Amino acid sequence: MNESPNESKRAQVSNACPQLQASSAEIERLFIVLDQFGGFDAPSGELSIAFISKEEIVRIHDQFMQDPSVTDVITFPGDPEDGIAGEICVCPQVALDYSQGRESNFSEELSLYLVHGYLHLCGFDDIEDEERACMRKAESIAMSTLKTHNAFPVFELSAEET
Repeated sequence: MNESPNESKRAQVSNACPQLQASSAEIERLFIVLDQFGGFDAPSGELSIAFISKEEIVRIHDQFMQDPSVTDVITFPGDPEDGIAGEICVCPQVALDYSQGRESNFSEELSLYLVHGYLHLCGFDDIEDEERACMRKAESIAMSTLKTHNAFPVFELSAEET
């Protein structure tokens, strides 16, 4: 997939959720750590990260996957020959809802969604049971790598609806 597997990519962050506070530099660092220390074969090029509302992720999910339900993350592969690694669309409100329901850390939950999208770009899938098991193992490795390198971005989402 990537001729230079440890080549870090530039992350272009688009935040369409005004209630989400996030540092583009911290998000980019997450991907740098995964590229350099994760051992995954990520495509080279610019990586687009879009934080979007529930309504928008439902619209995209319906348009591209013919499924009008809410989801947490949708990944679109890019074209490394054109310098584009791919795009990861993430819904912070889904992460907040999930983390509150399970009393877990919102920043780590949202980071997991970024990791999940990144792993799709690395060739992992989660449709079949065996593939899903491989994806979960890779997620665990990636999250451990981020924890080891203190590379979880700090995310905050205000109480207003996104």
